[in-house]
Amino acid sequence: MSTWEVFKTLLRQVSFYRSKLILFIIIAVIAVVGYFIWQNYRTEAQGRYYGPISEAFPTIAESNVTLEKNGEVSIDGKKQNRAIRFYDNYDELRILVFDNPPDYISYFKATVNLPEAVKENDVRQITYAVHGVDDTLNYMPDSKTLVYEAYNISPGATLTIVAQLPKGLITPSFAKRIQITLAQITVQGWLYIAIILPGVTILFMGFMIYKRRAIRFLMVKKPLDEPPAQVAPAISGVVIDGSVGAREIAATLIDLAERGYIFIINQGDQFFFAKRKLDNLESAQGLSMFEKALLSKIFMPTSYKSTIADVEMRIGRHIFSRKIANFYLGVYNQATSQGYFVQNPAKVHLGYKYTGIVLFFLTFLGFIYQAITDKGPKYSLIFWVSGLIAAALIIKFAPLMPARTPRGNQEMQKWLAFREYLAAKNPVPVEDYVQNKFSKYLPYAIVLGAEVDWVKRFGEKPFKQPDWYESKERIITLESFANNLFPLIGYVSENLAKSHDPIID
Repeated sequence: MSTWEVFKTLLRQVSFYRSKLILFIIIAVIAVVGYFIWQNYRTEAQGRYYGPISEAFPTIAESNVTLEKNGEVSIDGKKQNRAIRFYDNYDELRILVFDNPPDYISYFKATVNLPEAVKENDVRQITYAVHGVDDTLNYMPDSKTLVYEAYNISPGATLTIVAQLPKGLITPSFAKRIQITLAQITVQGWLYIAIILPGVTILFMGFMIYKRRAIRFLMVKKPLDEPPAQVAPAISGVVIDGSVGAREIAATLIDLAERGYIFIINQGDQFFFAKRKLDNLESAQGLSMFEKALLSKIFMPTSYKSTIADVEMRIGRHIFSRKIANFYLGVYNQATSQGYFVQNPAKVHLGYKYTGIVLFFLTFLGFIYQAITDKGPKYSLIFWVSGLIAAALIIKFAPLMPARTPRGNQEMQKWLAFREYLAAKNPVPVEDYVQNKFSKYLPYAIVLGAEVDWVKRFGEKPFKQPDWYESKERIITLESFANNLFPLIGYVSENLAKSHDPIID
């Protein structure tokens, strides 16, 4: 067996499918980039120069500045991104030479090489020297050279050289002009941008979400005392929320128990599920594909029961569960095929999520590039941070974006009306109790978030334990039944939901 075949076999053994490989590559790229940034920082910090450059004359410093036609500036061969500013009547070259030098400097000279010859009257040379500089001198030895000199620069002094140049001497490209303009934005400006960019993202996503969910805020005219359609509880949940989660899993488990497919058994020190009429899961009648996917995650093919420990073990075997992802996809596919959504919610979630992920990594790469190449104050990094926040918001809001069809909106109103019935404050009528509507509607109450209110409606009625639930403890009241069942079902459902592939949300 070749090395590649061995590698592929190992990947299959640990269920290393594509999404995990992508995650691994992303983490590896971040680690490598972080290492190079750290190395670059160490090199820059160790090689940073604070004093004179002349070894023969340690108190003398000289610097050579080159200004290109396109606006690029280099100081002693190193590019400087923040040296050029554009105004209406002139362009300005501004360089901070010394800011609190640690050593005394007796003489400093800066030579600026211009891209073209200019008249002396068209250039204004300025030197700003404070906190301990004896004298300065500016002059043009020829039409393409500017010279700045300073004498007796004390530690703690600040020295800045400025050249106001005629318009047209510098003709930067459009991209370079944008770069220079961005470089001139103050830290306050970047802070405003950092607030505005995520704010615009929130407004846009909020508008889209409101547009898709505004119907939920309409008053329910009249409660419905029965489910508006004969659909699986998970389908009613996705019609209302547009996404699948732990409640859809819990409701499906209770519904499967109510329909006679599984037992739920609580022995005090052990809680487990048991098969009821599932000799062969694949050939079982009356089960949808997403219900089979969920059961196959809970039960081993040859096992007739599964404890919480068994479920946790099966969850822990993989980083992400393909079977739970199939449960999610099955619910979405069925809801879409029944005409409730314009497009499959899974695809909508994925589209927004990919948009957010692409934006996240583009802004992350921009952050890295700016951090490495920008030698001046790194205020513009705030922009990239705000971009990362905006991308994270898009990813976060992605599950809220599916658009319903007119039929989907009508069905959602009906399900909300049914929820009003489940959550009503008054006790249920006698006929509802006689017809054993409690356990029949319990899966819908769970998926609609009304299980506590539904229990309270039966609180004063005699309680008969469902035949699908067994407990070591004596269950004599509905309250004790709910307290016995709900935490355990909730725990299992939450853990199963957490194991789904994050690409399918």
